[in-house]
Amino acid sequence: MTALARYRRLPAPEPSLRLIAFPLRHNWFCLPLAMARRVIPPESQAPGLGMGLTHLHQETVPIMDVANRIYQAAPLLPGYSDPAADISDQPPQAILVVDSPRFGLLGLLIDDIPSLKRARQSAFSPIPTSYLMMHHLQGVNTLVTLSDTEPPLFLLDVDALLPQ
Repeated sequence: MTALARYRRLPAPEPSLRLIAFPLRHNWFCLPLAMARRVIPPESQAPGLGMGLTHLHQETVPIMDVANRIYQAAPLLPGYSDPAADISDQPPQAILVVDSPRFGLLGLLIDDIPSLKRARQSAFSPIPTSYLMMHHLQGVNTLVTLSDTEPPLFLLDVDALLPQ
C-alpha cells in the first residue's frame, strides 16, 4: 500500500471554530474569535466620555451591558431574592470590543478576562426554545459543549440583543 493510498483513506478532519469565551453572571458565553477586536480594562475609558462610550484607535465605541440584555427581567416569586443582583453589583472586569456585522464596533461589559477555545463542528447544538423562555434568555440559540469537564458555552448573537 502506498503512502498516497493510506492518506486518501484517512477521514477528513472535523472542521473547528476558534472562540473567545467569557463569563457573564453564572454562565459562560462565547463568540467567534474573528468578531473580537480587543479586550480592554474598564478603567482605561477615555476621560470625558460617559459610561456608555469608550475610545479605540480614535474611534468612539458604544458600551453595552450585555448581561442585562441577555438575562431579561424575570418576575420573582414572593420571598425569593434575585441571586444575580448580588453578582451584577460587582464592577465588570473587562470590555470586549467586537465588530458586529450590523452595528459595527461595540464594547461588551464582561465579568472576567476572556479565554480562547476551539470547538469542533459536532460541539454545536441548538437550544430548545422552551429552555430560553423558561430562563428568560435572549441573544443565544446555540449551545457549545467542549468536554465533560468544561462548562457549556452559550454562543452569543450580538445583533439579536439590539433593537431592530
